[in-house]
Amino acid sequence: MQKAIIFSKDRELKDFFQQNMNPARYRCDEFWDKSALLDQIGLADYSIVILDAGAVGGDMDMVSMLREGGTYKILWLTTESGIGSAATAIQRGADFYLTLPLQEETLKQVIVEWEQRETAGDFRWWPATEEMDLYADGVIGRSEKVKKVFLMASRVAPTDSSILITGETGVGKELVARAIHRLSDRANQTFVAVNCAAIPENLLESELFGVKKGAFTGAVSDRRGLFEQANHGSFFLDEIGELSPGLQAKLLRIFEEGKVRPLGGSEETPVDVRILAATNRDLREAVKNGNFREDLFYRIHVINIHIPPLRERPEDIPLLIKYFLEKYNRRFKRSVISITREAVYGLIHYDYPGNIRELENIIQHGVLLSEDNVIGKTSLPPQVFQKAQLAIEGPPKDKEVSIQRAEEDLIKQALTHNDGNQTEAAKQLGISRSTLWRKIKTYKLENFK
Repeated sequence: MQKAIIFSKDRELKDFFQQNMNPARYRCDEFWDKSALLDQIGLADYSIVILDAGAVGGDMDMVSMLREGGTYKILWLTTESGIGSAATAIQRGADFYLTLPLQEETLKQVIVEWEQRETAGDFRWWPATEEMDLYADGVIGRSEKVKKVFLMASRVAPTDSSILITGETGVGKELVARAIHRLSDRANQTFVAVNCAAIPENLLESELFGVKKGAFTGAVSDRRGLFEQANHGSFFLDEIGELSPGLQAKLLRIFEEGKVRPLGGSEETPVDVRILAATNRDLREAVKNGNFREDLFYRIHVINIHIPPLRERPEDIPLLIKYFLEKYNRRFKRSVISITREAVYGLIHYDYPGNIRELENIIQHGVLLSEDNVIGKTSLPPQVFQKAQLAIEGPPKDKEVSIQRAEEDLIKQALTHNDGNQTEAAKQLGISRSTLWRKIKTYKLENFK
């Protein structure tokens, strides 16, 4: 039998859950005191925590602490007038929210969805456990900036709106596009991805729209284009800013009429595709300069999801290091289980001009060149240490440590350097004050100075 906690002072609300959660599957415990709830949550194996926003009283740190404390599902309850708190709760780690007053069928529908996702092994909308990975595709993070990306992706995925994903090269734009596809109603249909900058213009048109026999020398038969192959699915156009004016016009026709005309053809074929686009360029500036059609820009810019560069979210680096270590240990049948303090220090403070893609290559390099299954300074490319933005003076001693231990040591150094001032320590480490607070809780450094 699964256990649920209901945190509320509203007797009617508690009774509603007691009556509508299947007693054969769920046992409901009731709390309204925060300290008692936080004490109890670690003593029993709960699967659901239900938080009444009115009882929480705006204490979003409570959501963060609950999220870090276990893998249970968190349901946030709020009124229509308090809907803004739901977005904050989601960013802090809540899994779902519902507005009050509740309807019996709505609650049952949510519970059924919980159970179906749990059974399928695909419950999380975005990271909620220690690894905090999104659908095991390398989109990993615990930073507030990444959580906002996950929140936006999960909200727009069920729609058919066009989405423009922006960000520097290597931040994971295609991974986010694939996650959106899997969360959409088109998940069981085809996902097609094309890098517009990687295919010569004279070939790209025939690849996208197809070709009729005899259209040019070598066209010995009809060939369907990628848009037709993606019919009823999702089409991801990476680096859309590189499209020529002629191809931009043909793409606009798909938006306006839902039809494609193959190269050399006279007939049009209807297609139903959801277009996801990505770019590392400033398309607004390209529109001003006449390099990108304004009407096409507004067609693809219905929703914009911006992925921040890795240097702006250093708190995600340890998780990414761990993820890529495991990935390349499996691929190369290696057993790299430790890393020197000096190597972790450089990895955390390097500026990563190539973003996550560069970090992945660096860890692959480290796994292949590690000695005695330990990644040290000599196992990593020299640029990691040439360009590292060291936040604390003096490199640490070259001793083997876990990534978590190295992170803890860096936090201790920052707190000591700033006489326990957490605000200044967070600035020195390049992380937010709230992130430092959560790490202090994790490593039990509340009284460290």
